[in-house]
Amino acid sequence: MPTYEINPNNSGTIMLGVAGATPLVEFSCQITNWALEPSPNTNTRAGTYCGPPVDVPGKSSWKLSFDFLQDWGATPSLSEFTNTNDGVLCDFTFAPSNPTVPEASGSVWVTATAYGGEPGVSWATTGEWSVDGTPTFTPPVLLDAVAADADAGTK
Repeated sequence: MPTYEINPNNSGTIMLGVAGATPLVEFSCQITNWALEPSPNTNTRAGTYCGPPVDVPGKSSWKLSFDFLQDWGATPSLSEFTNTNDGVLCDFTFAPSNPTVPEASGSVWVTATAYGGEPGVSWATTGEWSVDGTPTFTPPVLLDAVAADADAGTK
């Protein structure tokens, strides 16, 4: 029976940039929590003379939620990036350190984040950005090769 290890040290590279610009800029060291979160949507099918309207599942919408340490004046600065690009469509990529975990990428609508916090401690803040469409999850090449080997052995 195979064993599974899901991103055991929760590490990876998080990169952002204005949509279409290359290269993206790495912001991994500032971020303390990062998650792509789906939200279910419902569509209402019109009623007919034989029955009432019916709610049916629709395609999920997504958001990118994150917490980070404010880094005003740093190069690069995620705090300054969020405020400079407020309302701008930006690309993102998360590449996990574990090669068996898929990479996530897509585009988000950036909104500004907070400035300031408690005295005497590192300032932390949160962000929540709407994903434009659906994120792309790219399986690692390693898994594709394993699947191809398995298929070859069954033919």
